[in-house]
Amino acid sequence: MRAAGETARGSAAARERTRPDTYGRFLVMEASEILTRARAGEEKPDGWIVLPLQRGRVILSIIGWFFGAALGLILFAAIFPIMVPENYHSTFGAIASTIFLGILLFIGLGSIWCLISDVRRLIRAQDYLIVITPEDFVQQSGSKVIHVPLINVRYVTARGRAKPDRTPPTNQLEQLGSASENMVGFLFGRGMTQSPEERRKVMNSRAPTSLAFIDTRTNTEVVVTTDTAYGDPFLIAALLKQYAARAQQIA
Repeated sequence: MRAAGETARGSAAARERTRPDTYGRFLVMEASEILTRARAGEEKPDGWIVLPLQRGRVILSIIGWFFGAALGLILFAAIFPIMVPENYHSTFGAIASTIFLGILLFIGLGSIWCLISDVRRLIRAQDYLIVITPEDFVQQSGSKVIHVPLINVRYVTARGRAKPDRTPPTNQLEQLGSASENMVGFLFGRGMTQSPEERRKVMNSRAPTSLAFIDTRTNTEVVVTTDTAYGDPFLIAALLKQYAARAQQIA
């Protein structure tokens, strides 16, 4: 009876470990093993990409948020007594002043919030890590762990300003454009003479820096990063696409 009970408990535990739950215990256990091995001082397995949080980039971000908070709050404190109550005698003046002061206050308080978030990341830098193996994508952000098999990674998308392409163009004359195009661009702006593809690239470069993909198990978006704290998002996206394509081809 005792042996039968132990066998039943073992079978139940095995079923629990192999339960196909998106955020189940089996995936968390696998992720913990991958993260532990990635942090170990020993040589990493072949094909593993380990991306720790880059402290230097986070420190630069903290400095930027500090100056943003100082600028926003100082301007708000300096302009508030000038606009209030002088600009609130008319409806238009009141609306315009409220919007302007709100923007300054948003910049100041928003920068403080981002500064605090980055300081917390810097203090717990060892708890922020991205690991890409030939089979899995694992990311730890503080106490949150994301584990997605690469066969379920789709539509990897990086946004923001990519590193400039220093490869010389194949046709210099095509890049220069005609005299009429240059004149129109000078008078009405470069956007009037750009092709749809060029305009798309410009709009993408102005978007906030981010890297995300779709987890096909739940059809939800997984945001990997919203800054360059782990490195160039476009380079990470290229590696993730390559690994995911290889895993899906094998599967």
